Amino acid sequence: MTSGLPVVSRRSVGSQIRVLITILVVLVPLGAIISVATIHSQGAAVRALTLALGPAREANSAVLLDMTRAEAAWRQQSGGLTTPVDPLSLRPAVDAELARVATATASDELTQTDRARFAGQVRQEREAVEAWFTAAGTSLQGLAPGRSATAADRATAETAYARFRSVNETLGASIQTRRDAARIDSREATAITSAVIIAVAAAVVLVLVAAGFGMHRAVGRPLARLREVVRRQAEEDVIAMANQEEGALEVRMLARDFNDLTRANARLVDQQAAVLEMQELVLDVGRTVRSAVDVHEALQRVTTKLGAGLGADRLLLYTLGDDGQTIEDRLQWHTDDLPDLPPLPRSLAQQVGAVNDELRRDVGFFDLGDLLAHQAYDDERARAFHRATGARSLLMLPVGTGGRGLGILSVMMVGAPRRWHRHEIQAAQQCAAIAAQSIVALRLSQMQDEQVRRLTELDRQKTDFMATVSHELRTPLTSISGYLELLVDGDFGEVSDGQHVALDIIGRNATRLRGLIEDLLVLNKIEISGLQAVSEEVAVRDLLRTVTETMEPVAANGGVELVCTDVPDDLVVRVDRGQVERALINLGSNAVKFTREGGQVLLSAERSGDSTIISVHDTGIGIPAADLARLSERFFRAGNATAAAIPGTGLGLAIVRAIVEGHGGELVIASVEGEGTTMQVVLPVAQPAVVPA
Repeated sequence: MTSGLPVVSRRSVGSQIRVLITILVVLVPLGAIISVATIHSQGAAVRALTLALGPAREANSAVLLDMTRAEAAWRQQSGGLTTPVDPLSLRPAVDAELARVATATASDELTQTDRARFAGQVRQEREAVEAWFTAAGTSLQGLAPGRSATAADRATAETAYARFRSVNETLGASIQTRRDAARIDSREATAITSAVIIAVAAAVVLVLVAAGFGMHRAVGRPLARLREVVRRQAEEDVIAMANQEEGALEVRMLARDFNDLTRANARLVDQQAAVLEMQELVLDVGRTVRSAVDVHEALQRVTTKLGAGLGADRLLLYTLGDDGQTIEDRLQWHTDDLPDLPPLPRSLAQQVGAVNDELRRDVGFFDLGDLLAHQAYDDERARAFHRATGARSLLMLPVGTGGRGLGILSVMMVGAPRRWHRHEIQAAQQCAAIAAQSIVALRLSQMQDEQVRRLTELDRQKTDFMATVSHELRTPLTSISGYLELLVDGDFGEVSDGQHVALDIIGRNATRLRGLIEDLLVLNKIEISGLQAVSEEVAVRDLLRTVTETMEPVAANGGVELVCTDVPDDLVVRVDRGQVERALINLGSNAVKFTREGGQVLLSAERSGDSTIISVHDTGIGIPAADLARLSERFFRAGNATAAAIPGTGLGLAIVRAIVEGHGGELVIASVEGEGTTMQVVLPVAQPAVVPA
């Protein structure tokens, strides 16, 4: 050993470990050789249990379970009862489980004798399953609902099922017997292996105890003292050092490495404190900026917090206009002993946009610890910036988001050079990102506010226009209708047959125009003042009766059968009767209008949980699937209705949806083109009034 170091052991830890390993190398293989044979037999038994016998038993039980379900369902069906499960539909599941049984019992982990015996039993079980499903299918074939199968067919199926149960139990018993034998073999092998392992372990323990006493003198006591040093460090004595002159060579090396780690950890603690301080600075900047009301205020807060937090002398922030090149605003912060800087010279100011592009495209930031250093001062831009700002040390970062440059952030030291640490640069980059986000968010907020103001004004003008136009149209339309009636009545002279036809066309179109104006007025009123419903408890039967009476003449005129099913008397909703009747009449009118002669319109109602569902079903032309999502839009009409030249305004469903949703309900539309349409109005059921006690 090296002279001058105390000798605490004649052997190094390495030499003692080598002796220990030599002894273990002899003992462990010896025990392993003895255990290999027993482990091999144990492994064979375990593989047979886990890979063959266990899966076979589970699959055979699954076959019995599925067959039991099938047999129970068959008994109900053959007895004339309905069942939720078709017994014959379980055949694929049973076949799959039988295949699992066959695969497991044919595993190579079993002996050839076992595989042959199991193969025969599986074949018998498969034949029994086939026989039962054949008998069950025969007994149910052509069986009318509510009728029972014949006694002979039932007896045949029951006999087949009894045979299956017998074969299944036989196979299960065989598998269980083989599993028990495998478990016994495994336990015996385990006992032998355990005995060998215990013996080897005892010998190893004795060797380790002997080695432990020897190593304690060379390692144990020195390590205990080293642990004491570690404990002291854990109790805030972070500069505690270990004794590098005590113990075996390896322990002394460990003590030296520990002392080096202690010194490195002290440096790391200082760095972490600085990093944490920068993180808190970034969080503080973010919190401060969130409450700013405009871009200038937000950026002023960023410069103030960042400059003070980094301990800089001066900080400049230039923002760019929409073109990314023109300076839009300049913000600065500096210590109290420094004056404000005048604007940059024109030659430098014109380069701000280009520098921003260069930083974002290439390096991400510009870091100069000393602007007066030889290599830095050779750059013309660095010299010009030093003359304009007096900066001795510079950290410059781009402010931008995505592909757009928004500005330049410059952090400066004036009195002396400074090396910018990585955590300081990262904090400055994060603050630059916060500044960019603030610029974008506040500008976007201002744009959104302006857009909302314009849209609100536009919507108000539109609403006023619709109301004015609708009211103004009613006056001439009333005059037209009045004079039309006088003409038809002959007040202005006798009217010929051809003139009657023309006057009828004018009357129909005037009626359509009046309906359009009324619809526009209703929608406009809903938009301006809401639905303004007057709720009362109304029997659904009365609602459908009113709709039926209103639509019967129209349906009869079009050759459409109008049917209203019986509705329970106690089915009541709390609604504005007039509004809901208007909605249902609209739906009924649409159903009759779009149903060809000879078709049918069906009105019905039912209760579903806490909701009342009123349905209007027709066998009409239906609605194309591509048009279903837009049906409730104003003035939108289905493509097939437009192609067939069926009159309409495209406002009816918009009014219906507004009325239904205003009552807390929902309009559900289902349709198949060429087959018909179902419109459902879902309304809450009226809750019974609570009578005070």
